[in-house]
Amino acid sequence: MVSDAELMFQLGSIMLLAFIAATLAGRMNQSVMVGYIIIGVLIGPKMSVELFGVQYNGLITDTSLIDILSSIGLIMLMFFVGLEFSFSKLKKTRKPAVILAVIDTSVGLFVGFLFASYLGWPLLDSLFLAGVVAMSSTSIAMKILFDLKRMSSPEVEFLIGLVVVETFIAMIILAVASGMIVEPAANPADYGQLILGIVAFYGFFVWMAMWAVPRVVRFFNSIENDELFILFALGVVFLTCGVAAVMNVPPIIGAFFIGMILAESNVTTRVQTKLESFKDAFVAIFFTSFGMMIDPAMFDEVLWMLALAVPIVLLYEAFVISGVSYLLGFSARASTTIGTSMSGRGVESILYASVGSRVEGITMSAQLNPFAGAFCFVMSAIAPPLVKHSAKFANALARIVPKPMKFSGTIVSRTLGKAILPSSLRLFKGAAKKTGVLLAVFLVTCVSILLTDGLLHILFTAIGAVIAGFAFFVIRFEVSEIARHVNYSNVGVATNDKDAIVRLVSGIVSGALVSTLAIVSSWTYTWELSLFVVLAFLVYVLGFMSWAYKRLYSAEFDQPQKVYRVPMMVEEPPEPEPDLPKPVYGIVRTAPKNARL
Repeated sequence: MVSDAELMFQLGSIMLLAFIAATLAGRMNQSVMVGYIIIGVLIGPKMSVELFGVQYNGLITDTSLIDILSSIGLIMLMFFVGLEFSFSKLKKTRKPAVILAVIDTSVGLFVGFLFASYLGWPLLDSLFLAGVVAMSSTSIAMKILFDLKRMSSPEVEFLIGLVVVETFIAMIILAVASGMIVEPAANPADYGQLILGIVAFYGFFVWMAMWAVPRVVRFFNSIENDELFILFALGVVFLTCGVAAVMNVPPIIGAFFIGMILAESNVTTRVQTKLESFKDAFVAIFFTSFGMMIDPAMFDEVLWMLALAVPIVLLYEAFVISGVSYLLGFSARASTTIGTSMSGRGVESILYASVGSRVEGITMSAQLNPFAGAFCFVMSAIAPPLVKHSAKFANALARIVPKPMKFSGTIVSRTLGKAILPSSLRLFKGAAKKTGVLLAVFLVTCVSILLTDGLLHILFTAIGAVIAGFAFFVIRFEVSEIARHVNYSNVGVATNDKDAIVRLVSGIVSGALVSTLAIVSSWTYTWELSLFVVLAFLVYVLGFMSWAYKRLYSAEFDQPQKVYRVPMMVEEPPEPEPDLPKPVYGIVRTAPKNARL
C-alpha cells in the first residue's frame, strides 16, 4: 500500500518532470508525447543503472495508482478522438476518403503482419504489432500541414476525411484485437462470432444516438454553471465506458463512440473547451505511464526491428499510397502530400501497444512497448521534412518513372477520378455506384475469410471469387460509360480506341481484387505465398501498362511544337503636324430670310 507521502511525491514528480520533458520536446520541434514517454522510461520501475557506485532503480516503484490514472487519461484521449469524428465532415469527401482509408489501413496491416510473421510472433501479438506499424497519426499529419501553412491546399480536405475514417477503422480493429466478445485465449478460428457481437455493440450506440443523446443534449444546453456542466459531462463519459465494459467491450471503445455521437451535437465546442485541460493532464500521465512499461534493456533487441520497420513503412506510405492516390484522380503533388503526411506515427500506435501489452495471452509485450516508443519517435521526426519536400519528391518520381507507366497511369487517373472525386457535372455524380456496393461486399467477404477456417473458409473464398468475377463485368460497364465522355487527346492518346482504355482501367482494378482474394485465402496456410502474389500483380500491372502504351500512345505528342516566325512590318512614326493657329469659336447669329439689310 502506497503511503500518502509517497503518493504525493509520485504525482508531483510525474507532473513536474512531464512539464520539463514536454517543454524540451517542444523546443526541439518534437511532439510532447515523445517527451512524456522518455521521462516515463527514466523514472519508471524498469530503469536500472549503476553510476559511480550508486544504483538507480527509478523514482516510481509502485505503479498501481498511476495505472488507474493512466486508464482515465486513455479514456479521455479516446473521448476527444471521437469528438473529432464527424459524419458531416465526410459529406463531400466520403468516397475518396473511405477508399483511401481502407487501402491505407489494409496495406499497412498487411505489411505489419508480414513483419510480425517474419519475426515469428504469435497471432494475437501480431495483431497489435501490425496495428503499431499500420496506424497513421491524425495529430501529427494535421500539425505538420498547419506548421507548413498548407491547410488551405485542396488535398487537405480529403486528407482530413481520410484520417477521420482511418481512426474509425482503427478503433474497430482494436476492439476485435482486444477480444471484444471472445475470450483472448480462444481459438482465433472462432472469431467469426465477433460479427454478431459487433452488431449488438453498434445497435446499443445507435439507440443512444437516436434516443438517449438528443435528450441529454437538451439538458446539456440548459446547464449554465460550468462546474455542474463538467460534472455531468464526465459522468456521461465514464458511465458509457462502464456500460461498454459490462458488454465485454473495452471501455476506451465506449469513450470513442460517445465522443463520436456528441460530435454531431451542438455542445461539442463547449465540451472540448471545458474538459480539454482535464484531458491534457491525464493524457500526460497516460503517456508517462506507457514509458514506465518500457524496459530500456530491451532497446538493443528492438533496434534491428526498427531498422527493418522504418524503411518498409516509408516505402509503402510514400510510394504505394502516393501512387494509389494518383491513380484515384489526385494530382501528382497532392498524391505525394497525402502519402508523406500519412507516414507519421503517434498516439494511435502507442494506443495499440498500450492496450496490447495489457491483454491476456500477449507474450511479446516486453518488445512491443519499446519498439512502439522508438518507432513513433523516429517516424514523427522523419515525417515533417518528407511533407515539406513532397513537391520535390513528386518531381523526382516524374523523372524516374518509365514512360509507359506514366502514360497509362495518367489514363487510369483521369478515368477513376471522374468516378471517385467530387464533380460538379451531373453526368459523373452517380458514377460507379454499383461498383462501390460490390467492393463493400467484397471487403466484408475478405474479413470473413480471414476470421474462419475449414469449410467456412472455403465457402467464403468461393463467394469472394464469384463477387470478383461479377465485379469485373460491372466495373467494365461503368468504366466504359465514363470513358465515352472523357477527352484523352491532351495526354497523348493517338486514337479514339476507348475499348483499350476500358480494358486497361477495368483490368487493373479487377486484378487488384483477385490478388487481394488470393492473399487473404492463402494467409491461413502460408504467409510467404502472399509475397509471390504481390510480385505477380506488379508484373501483371507493368505488362498491362506497356500494352496500353504501345496501343494508345501517339509519338507525335513528344515532338516539340514548331514555332513559326512571322515577319512584322514596322511602321515609321508619323511626321509631326505643323502648328496651325487655333480656331476661335463663337456664337454666329443669322438673320431671318425676310429681314431687311
